[in-house]
Amino acid sequence: MKKTSKHIIKILVITFLLFPKASFSQNTFFNDSHIRINYLHGFLLPEYGFVSYLTNNNITAFEFDVYKELYGNKLWQRVYKYPSIGISFIHTSLGNDDVFGNATAVNPYIRFNLLNKQKIKIEYNLGVGLTYVSKKFDFDSNYKNIAVGSHFNIWLNTELTASYLIYKNISLTAGTVFNHLSNANLEEPNIGLNLWDFMLGIDAQIGKSTEKNVEPVPVFKDKNQFAFILAGANKHTRRFAEKTYFAASLSFEYKRILGHKVSLGSGADLFYDSSVPDEMFKEEITNIKDLYKYKTGIHFSQELLIGKLSLGIQEGFYILLTDKLNHHKMYNRGIIRYKISDHFFVNMAMKSNIVVLDVMEIGLGYYWN
Repeated sequence: MKKTSKHIIKILVITFLLFPKASFSQNTFFNDSHIRINYLHGFLLPEYGFVSYLTNNNITAFEFDVYKELYGNKLWQRVYKYPSIGISFIHTSLGNDDVFGNATAVNPYIRFNLLNKQKIKIEYNLGVGLTYVSKKFDFDSNYKNIAVGSHFNIWLNTELTASYLIYKNISLTAGTVFNHLSNANLEEPNIGLNLWDFMLGIDAQIGKSTEKNVEPVPVFKDKNQFAFILAGANKHTRRFAEKTYFAASLSFEYKRILGHKVSLGSGADLFYDSSVPDEMFKEEITNIKDLYKYKTGIHFSQELLIGKLSLGIQEGFYILLTDKLNHHKMYNRGIIRYKISDHFFVNMAMKSNIVVLDVMEIGLGYYWN
């Protein structure tokens, strides 16, 4: 990791020096654009005892970040007081080079302004990306790594940062960062790793600033919305088996859109999980029925609306067709949606039974008002 870190520092510094603001002064494509280089230092959060047992070093990471400030040409940008969108490239150790190896992540994100004064900014990031982990679980060569079962994993990022303008277009940045990586139960094991870092960095604007659109945000009239969502997935069981199983869901949702930012709602779900009979057989459960592949439930939802994008969470309860395998009473989802037309959206959801991730669903939804 030390040799790799030295090379990364050299590359980042050279890149930073090769992007002076003057080079782009005539190119509107780079207006409102920034590059940011960060150094991160932290540790693995000991969610499970084995993480503490196996961790033998702190985490060090380097991040190269390219982002663009939005100037309010769309309504949602003015609603959220001119956020930024960007993509970061991260290389990090994972607390034990021999067992966990290191990770390299690509992380698209949105950054919200919490405070934006003349020289001081306080911002909050939300990002979802993809990461490659150099070492994964292997029965023969790496049996201790029961956290990560695949090289490719989902990368979840959130951070709180502050920056201070020190000279024209140059700012110093500092903050705290939380990252999570796991493979959404596509491979086993899938406990995942949680990283908490403290960050120091430098930020440079590489293009001109566009004058902000200050058109007033119109008053929003609350309205109802309805939707059907059909989703599917492949999943592994938690027995280190190679076999994958098909899972699916059909959901009906009602929500009340309360403004430009928030909606609340409820709905009903039908779940299908083809792994249940095999899992019940392995648990030596008798009188297994095909009907046990199905579960039904009702849920409540809260959603953050960001233009065509929305981020939601759901809390659900199994009723009628309940969980005959693990006897879970509740389920929950974290959801990302994007509207692709006036009536259709794509849907990605992480479905869990309280804290145990069950499946990652990919689906299509139809909505109407």
